[in-house]
Amino acid sequence: MIGVSAGSLNGVNFVSKQYGRAANININHRHDRHYISMTRVFKKEIINLDYLFEDHGYSWQNFNETAYKRSASHFTAVATSLQSGKVALFTDPTGDELTQALKASSSMPFLSNPQETSQGPCLDGGIADSIPYDIARQQGYDKIVVVRTRDVKYRKKPSSRAVKELYHRVYKDYPAFAEAGINRPLVYNKQVAEINRLANEGKIYDIAPKKPVKIKRVEGNVKKIRKLYERGKKEGEEYLPGMLRYLEK
Repeated sequence: MIGVSAGSLNGVNFVSKQYGRAANININHRHDRHYISMTRVFKKEIINLDYLFEDHGYSWQNFNETAYKRSASHFTAVATSLQSGKVALFTDPTGDELTQALKASSSMPFLSNPQETSQGPCLDGGIADSIPYDIARQQGYDKIVVVRTRDVKYRKKPSSRAVKELYHRVYKDYPAFAEAGINRPLVYNKQVAEINRLANEGKIYDIAPKKPVKIKRVEGNVKKIRKLYERGKKEGEEYLPGMLRYLEK
């Protein structure tokens, strides 16, 4: 299991077999101001990621690190190094390193402070590698299932002049990271083209939403979140027979 950004937060629950945990948090606790609050925008802590690893009572499902460690699955969280602008990988981390890796992988540029990790300050893994099928190949896997959050027709628009200036200003001390952020749309679109080719050739199995996902990054409408979750479950079940055929070849 290789996770990027929110995909790492979901992926780690998959490894610990806590299916539905992320949905429970984002549906039932979305409006807890200790979790997500626009009042912390100037502190760059709109989303309090520490909240995800704390105990919040009976209705809360704590992360089961014992089950995570016992799992036969390996887990890699993908982040982006501020110093190099390149991928920083955290494979099978535990304890504080696991928490740091997940926070780094899912901390969005401009909205979050850099996270200190064993590999230096890091932010969102999507900057350097949005869809890390290449990392799965590097790790020696020949059966790769890609799970995307965008439909197959989605492409990113080139960074605008304003976005470029913002990257250079906010990350002036990390020019390599700024360039990686600016070039992200180009890299992402190339990855999508390659994934589509490999999927058509039967070399990977690609799972993607069947129609565009229209939801905000920090969505406040819980009904929309629940509806999207239920849609994802339904479409995922529809993909299962094809995925099993691919894996059993």
